Amino acid sequence: MDALMNSPTTAFNRNSRRLRVAIYAPHFAEYSYRLASGLARHCDVRLVLNRKDANQQWELADIAVTTPFNTRIRDLSLRRAGAIGIPASFMDIISFRPDVVHCHEVPEVYTSKLIQFLRPLGIPLVLTVHDAIPHSEGGSGTSPREDGWRARMRAAASVVTTHGESCIADFRHASPDFNGEIVSSMHGVLMVPPTRAAAIEPESARILFFGRMWAYKGLDIFIDAIDLLDRRGVAHEAIVAGRGPEMTRLGARMEAMPTVKTIDAYISPEDTGQLFQSATVVALPYKDATQSGVLASAYGNSRPVVASATGGIPDVVTDGVNGLLVPPGNAAALADALERVLTSKSLTATLTDGARQTAAGQLNWDRIADGLLPSYRKLAGRTVS
Repeated sequence: MDALMNSPTTAFNRNSRRLRVAIYAPHFAEYSYRLASGLARHCDVRLVLNRKDANQQWELADIAVTTPFNTRIRDLSLRRAGAIGIPASFMDIISFRPDVVHCHEVPEVYTSKLIQFLRPLGIPLVLTVHDAIPHSEGGSGTSPREDGWRARMRAAASVVTTHGESCIADFRHASPDFNGEIVSSMHGVLMVPPTRAAAIEPESARILFFGRMWAYKGLDIFIDAIDLLDRRGVAHEAIVAGRGPEMTRLGARMEAMPTVKTIDAYISPEDTGQLFQSATVVALPYKDATQSGVLASAYGNSRPVVASATGGIPDVVTDGVNGLLVPPGNAAALADALERVLTSKSLTATLTDGARQTAAGQLNWDRIADGLLPSYRKLAGRTVS
């Protein structure tokens, strides 16, 4: 990872008229790296990442980059290392002299403090809001302190981006006094296999449930659906991979189910890629949602989904085209949809091709970056790139 700090900077020309975009990302390292790569085709880009987050996500060095951009990786923590890393990360942004700064809304101190430093400088802020309204049962969390950070971030933003029209509606409901521009910018694909990697064929009838195991993800609904498949005699194998409180709460029940295999541990990027590629279908039985990195990863690996029709998921999943949609909280409907995929090769082939096309189209990072350029240029007072 440290080698990324030595990315070429010769593309930066102080006398050019290219926009200068700084992305500050203590979290969402892969998302931010792929966005930076898309933007670098048109802009000078500096990306600042958190070392811990970058090392735990996808191997960034495996992501193909057509136009070089500058990446700084800092130790951002509230422990000893942060005493140097956090101030240095702020200087990484300010010294770049950006026309626009793009941050993620995460209820933590780093980004909130950076925004306080930026406001007197008058640098326009673009803020990606992943969860306009906190999830119903764990996940993003909320407290008076976190609510205060969110409020300050939103008040400082000139442009807010969210992942689809449903998420825009949530943001307007949560922040009715916001006077800036609100832009739909989709959550691009993640965990795309490196071009040099050999393709992995899906295992027969394998269902993957992946991610942080919070209650809103619907693991209990998934287990109920798997139990129904077992009673119906539908051949299947269920992989439940991730960590979180639901793994503890439901662990004993899953242990007693012969067709369920659990992986309650840190999963390396390489192993994560193999899990997605070896799946026939990825299950997302969320009780509520905005968008989903798991969905983006499924499509990044050309795997269809069976997902709840909630939040922003139907903005990406078209029933019968790249996945199947079911009502949230309905285990029988989830089991029915999974059975359709597992027992119909023609349906699976159709949905798999649809997932591949969605990855290449709607969720392509170059397309997403191109969609953000008009807002960046407007903020910077530019009519040309």
